[in-house]
Amino acid sequence: MRNRLVSAALVISAVGLSSISVHAQAAPADGPDSAYVPTMTFDVASVRVSPQDPNQPHSVGGGFRPNSASLHLENVQMYYMVTMAYGIDLHQVQGLPDWGWTSFNVEAKSDTAADDRLAKLDKKNATLEQGHMLQALLAGRFKLKTHWETHEGDVFNLVQAKGGSKLLPAGSLPPTKTEREWMGDGNYKQRPLHQENDGKGYDLVGHSCPITDLVQVLGGQFGRSMIDNTGLTGKYDFVVAYHGRFNTDRNADDTDPMLPLDSAIKAQLGLQVEKAKGPIRVLVIDHVEKPSEN
Repeated sequence: MRNRLVSAALVISAVGLSSISVHAQAAPADGPDSAYVPTMTFDVASVRVSPQDPNQPHSVGGGFRPNSASLHLENVQMYYMVTMAYGIDLHQVQGLPDWGWTSFNVEAKSDTAADDRLAKLDKKNATLEQGHMLQALLAGRFKLKTHWETHEGDVFNLVQAKGGSKLLPAGSLPPTKTEREWMGDGNYKQRPLHQENDGKGYDLVGHSCPITDLVQVLGGQFGRSMIDNTGLTGKYDFVVAYHGRFNTDRNADDTDPMLPLDSAIKAQLGLQVEKAKGPIRVLVIDHVEKPSEN
């Protein structure tokens, strides 16, 4: 596997390399999908325009520290914060302003009581709370106002390919020494899906990964809402190596032996994507302002 690691809700990029955002599956905090009602907010927050020269190699991304109300974001654009806050992908956002591509550095936190509360929640509800915290920050500092719409449009169905799934049962591929060192010996259990990138291609790595997490990530990679029609309900281990998204994206003279993602998941995971029509939930930005720094 490759030597550059990218966790859920973290992007590492550099000039000349592709960057990929991976967001953990989460129902929007203000949506109808969860009976749990999140209420937590940050106590203090700093939002500053990044001084980083975008033409020089740099890190991009960040997220919440595990089981905490402490958020660190570095050189992230507003679209990244919106998709992270609402647990969606960029293709589900409408109305981003031109300055939405400006990069920001964000530091925000609450007190130890908030950390203790988050630590007692299950993963889904903790993610909802963290999403709500970031939504509240966007509403307060960016004056963000939104509403949800659902449209019928182009989607992908994820199905089992001929011959069936090649996903391995959970526990078949223990985390490597490098993964344990990077994530922490206990924290890897909080990150069932991540990517590794060496600038030439990617490994998408799952450890005890629910199919819902994989569906969410693939939808983000392919830039289209994806519906799970695999019939798979367990947790799985896998590694899928790929370069690019679709075989049709490649030039005729491209001799790279690494498969694009659509072919790689079929060959290596026994899954495939099929074009379909279906409901697409879209977050519409009604109002947003560029924040003043503090």
